[in-house]
Amino acid sequence: MPTLIALRQACGNFDPQVPEMTALNLVADKIDRAVQRVTPLAYRIHRRSRRWMRRALRKPRSVSEGPNLLPLLIQVLASFSKADGVLLEEEIDSSLGFLRYDYPEAVYSELRQLFRQALYEQQDLSVMAQKLSTQLGADRKIMLGVQLYDLISQAGLKQEQVVAFYSFMSQLGMAAQAIDIVYQLNASEDADASIYQRGASPLEALSFGTNSSADVTLKSLSGTDRLLAFRYHDLILLKNYTGQTVSVRGRPLLRGGFCRIYPGQRILVGDQFLTYQELAAYFNAKKNVSLPQIFVRVHKDADEVQLERSRSRESALEVTFGLKVRVKALRDVNAVLNDVKLKSGTQVEATLEDKIIFHNDSEMDLLDLRRRARAMGGRFQLKASKSEYLVSNNPSLLEEDDILLSPGTSGDVLLKILCDYDKRVGTLEVIDADRPIMVGETPVRGTALLQDGDTIRIDVGQFLRCNFSERIIEEERNIIRTLEVVDINHRFTNSQVALEGISFTINRGELVCVMGASGSGKSTLMKVLGGQLQPTQGQVLLNDRPLYDNLDQLKGYISYIPQEDAFDEHLTIGENLQFAAAIRAPHLSGRDLTRRLEGKLIELGLNERRDSIVGSPVKKTLSGGERKRLNIGLDMIGSADVYLFDEPTSGLSSKDSEHVIEIIRALAHNKIIIVTIHQPSSKLFQMFHKAILFDKGGRLVFFGTPTDMLRYFAEAEHQHQFEAELGACPSCGTTRPEFIFDVLETPLRDISGDIIYEENSRGQLIPARRYSPEFWRDKYEAFRLIQDVKQVSLRRGPLPALPAAPTDKKRFFVRWRDEWTQMRTLLRRSFMSKLRNRANLVITIGVAPVLALLISTLLRYSDSGRYDFASAYHIPTFLFLSLIVAMFLGLTNSADDIIRDRAVLQRERNLNVRLPYYVFAKFVSLGFFALFQCVLFVLIGNYILAIRGMFWIDLGIMLMTAMGGVALGLVVSSLVADPKTAANIVPLVLIPQIIMGGALIKYEDMNRNLALVYTFSRWFTEHPDTEQGKKMNSRLQVPFVCQFIAMRWSYEEMVVAQAKLNPLTERQERTQEKIDVLVAKREDNAEATRRLNELKETLAVLSGLEAKTPDELDGYLKVIDQILDRKRPFDRELFKDASGPVTAEQLYVNQKISDLISNAEMEQSDYRRGGKLNVFFGEGKTYLGMKVNVFVFNTIVLIGSTLVLLGLLHWILRRQLEVRRSGLIRRPS
Repeated sequence: MPTLIALRQACGNFDPQVPEMTALNLVADKIDRAVQRVTPLAYRIHRRSRRWMRRALRKPRSVSEGPNLLPLLIQVLASFSKADGVLLEEEIDSSLGFLRYDYPEAVYSELRQLFRQALYEQQDLSVMAQKLSTQLGADRKIMLGVQLYDLISQAGLKQEQVVAFYSFMSQLGMAAQAIDIVYQLNASEDADASIYQRGASPLEALSFGTNSSADVTLKSLSGTDRLLAFRYHDLILLKNYTGQTVSVRGRPLLRGGFCRIYPGQRILVGDQFLTYQELAAYFNAKKNVSLPQIFVRVHKDADEVQLERSRSRESALEVTFGLKVRVKALRDVNAVLNDVKLKSGTQVEATLEDKIIFHNDSEMDLLDLRRRARAMGGRFQLKASKSEYLVSNNPSLLEEDDILLSPGTSGDVLLKILCDYDKRVGTLEVIDADRPIMVGETPVRGTALLQDGDTIRIDVGQFLRCNFSERIIEEERNIIRTLEVVDINHRFTNSQVALEGISFTINRGELVCVMGASGSGKSTLMKVLGGQLQPTQGQVLLNDRPLYDNLDQLKGYISYIPQEDAFDEHLTIGENLQFAAAIRAPHLSGRDLTRRLEGKLIELGLNERRDSIVGSPVKKTLSGGERKRLNIGLDMIGSADVYLFDEPTSGLSSKDSEHVIEIIRALAHNKIIIVTIHQPSSKLFQMFHKAILFDKGGRLVFFGTPTDMLRYFAEAEHQHQFEAELGACPSCGTTRPEFIFDVLETPLRDISGDIIYEENSRGQLIPARRYSPEFWRDKYEAFRLIQDVKQVSLRRGPLPALPAAPTDKKRFFVRWRDEWTQMRTLLRRSFMSKLRNRANLVITIGVAPVLALLISTLLRYSDSGRYDFASAYHIPTFLFLSLIVAMFLGLTNSADDIIRDRAVLQRERNLNVRLPYYVFAKFVSLGFFALFQCVLFVLIGNYILAIRGMFWIDLGIMLMTAMGGVALGLVVSSLVADPKTAANIVPLVLIPQIIMGGALIKYEDMNRNLALVYTFSRWFTEHPDTEQGKKMNSRLQVPFVCQFIAMRWSYEEMVVAQAKLNPLTERQERTQEKIDVLVAKREDNAEATRRLNELKETLAVLSGLEAKTPDELDGYLKVIDQILDRKRPFDRELFKDASGPVTAEQLYVNQKISDLISNAEMEQSDYRRGGKLNVFFGEGKTYLGMKVNVFVFNTIVLIGSTLVLLGLLHWILRRQLEVRRSGLIRRPS
């Protein structure tokens, strides 16, 4: 082996007389004795602190933050790429692929830039190897070695590169492993195991061929052709030993060459293809950790078969899917497989392309059987010789015969089960899990005892059932296995037919496209399947359960991705995906959520743009393809079972469309995927497993595989026009789906060959069709009946029950953690969206101060000429305008919020997003900005108009008014369809507040007939023209209709607060209350008398308090507070210097405000009215015989009205998001 000889020469110990393995051992011993550097403690602390800081700030990991590890790896790759002096495209592709997929947390554009720079620099491989030897673990070193060998193989394994490779691996301390890797990758599949250092190959190996010696049979190969695959953890390599053209990532893989296969990629071998997922499944099968098995019960005359998870008395066939398909006949079956009759005891090996053919020529597809077996979950037979089993969703953590969980489990799970077959019990040990693992309803922390029949809950809807008595562990998945549409008919309210007689069945793992002309019912079908539009007649069945009879339970399994963009345009790509992931999977830990987000950004091809603001359709920052990929990625990051994509490729170029469908196709491995598409290209058409074709009026005219559809319409055309071409190009091997529409919509022509036109329902002229939609529908129904006779009918066994909502107290905290995560996510998303909206920030920061400055400056006027607060003329007007501004800002901030979120709300309706949380998040985030605006307004306005000591009170009343405006604006936003309409409604809402608020038009000057309630009550008591009727009336009473105006309550409270709660009046009334209490007690003792005299003197001082400056007067007020609180005794000496030009009355009491309050008090105390009336600006209110303080009552009214508006908003949104129901026609049972 010349490669091994070159490696030994590089080590400097080559001797032709020394046996090959002895030389290899000497090399290994030499490398093992190499000096290993230990990372200094200070460096490790520095590295960890940087990582923690990055996570705390939620920043993506960049190359510069990778403690020189990634830049070092980039320099190594660049050095090997140019080691032979020639730089090849294949080498660059291999290096960048390694960086992109193995380090997804790094920013790819930065990696690419560093790689470009490294190509122009000189590197010392020896120094770099010594650095990496202390920073990489053994697994990472082996993966790097495999990647480097892949890299130099792209250049033809030149000797200088091979020598550099071995020298580098030697200094890494991996010389022996490097020799083993090189030997295995260059040896045949029958390599000598004794040559390996540890007696076993370091890489898992898999062979594809046509004869029985190959692990997997691939019929597209011939003779001695072989494909070899190698795996180390998640790294898979493919080597070509065939004479055929093998294509990987669009590049030919020549004979003798090999390359790495990345997740999501496909290998084309002749007319067959393999995927990364299939290769991984074959490797798992070879380790015997994943062997799907299914039993088939064949009914009489083979007209129907039934699938079973476990063997029963009636089971006729046992089908096991491993490296090959093994079919064992458990009883005589009148059928053949590969020309072998299936007699009892017969065992036949087959491939997935084979079919079981029954005596009546009906067929059963083994590929479809495997798909169904995987959907049912694993069934693992425990061996008597093995009592310890590892359970994981990561095959690299498992040994042979361990238990591999089926795909779909997020994060890494590693469990250990110890079995005691004699006692029929076991022990569960949780080694690693990022979610609660439960036995029954008990969370497991550490270890737990397992009884026979116990269930281990791995994840939502995923369980392991332990049957120790029969030595079986069964995996149970509560998942959607089938979606069945039964006789769906739907009509719109104008009696227009949208869907007519639609029936089909889609199984798990299938990718289906829905095609048809515009208006043929594609989007209507998607809404029906998505639980958003209940059909007039028929049913949608998920696992045989009617969707619309169990909507609350089943809707969470469906994800509907609309055609229009449904994400927040003010957030970045990464933030949109992050919030989508948190809402769709609130149970995930932060680490697992970040890992899933990073992987999805790579998969969507958006990692480089993750920090880009999405932008609006008008002001775009992303291309059309990037917006579409983001739109579909928001739901792909969740865990639904059925995905419905409505026109995901509309408006995209052919290349972008292919990229989008490739991303969607990656989901189809274990999901049900339905995609509507107007007219796919030939390459896109090949990607689907099945296709649905609609004609005008929502008529189903074909359902089957793309190949069958092309053949069907080619034959239909051939019946009427001989020599018609089939819908495929034999020379290039591509399909032409446009051929289907040419046949379907063939125009009707007259004798001269001209197209005949006819008028449609809209009065437009359109080409008349040769064959009507009814013709194609009837033709397909006849064709389907014939196919059903040929195809054996699969009758499913009972499908699993879907999980109900947990009620056990032991799961209470887990559930509430998810609730908190959802509410926190909605709150963060709403707040950040408003914060990123520049127009909103301008209004928030700029409008409130400008209005405060303008209003207060214009109203700064006093009768005395020199401005002072006591004689200020416009203080009541300023207070009213302050409240108008507060409501205006609240309205304008929120009037378009629901409109912008409507598409997102429609999209998330199936995700159990709590509407109260959404309403609360909107209200709180908008309230924060309203608070900021009110603070700015009060600070500036009160300062200019010298309103002292009222900041917190004025702020509180303004904030309540602004929050009422926010709630009212949200209601408006929920009722209208576009922002312009909402903007036009704002004045309509605000003007009544201004007119009927009690300031612009005083209530005593307002039309009294508005007080309808008082008028009606007087009609039933006494005539209003009598003297007594006139006495009971007051001009200051608020008209009935004005009671529904929020401004009336907030303005009254603010004026009364200015009069009664200013620093002077509040202390005067507090002092007087204390005096009244002491007088009422009538205590005759020296202490009470002294305290009474002290309070009287304090009141006298307070009423005539003067000072030289306002600050000095505030100091005296603090002394009075101490006296009132008994913290110090009253002493006249404290106020001996209390004189000056500044009086307390001038600073705190406004005459206009006092006049309004005095007038109201006079009206209330008028003895002629037989009691106190509830008048405007009255300090107290009387309702139902109870006296209530105006501040308490008005605050309750303001908060209550806001809560009522929020309740109304919740009701409106709930009604809008409910399933639209039409007049239903029930089928007879």
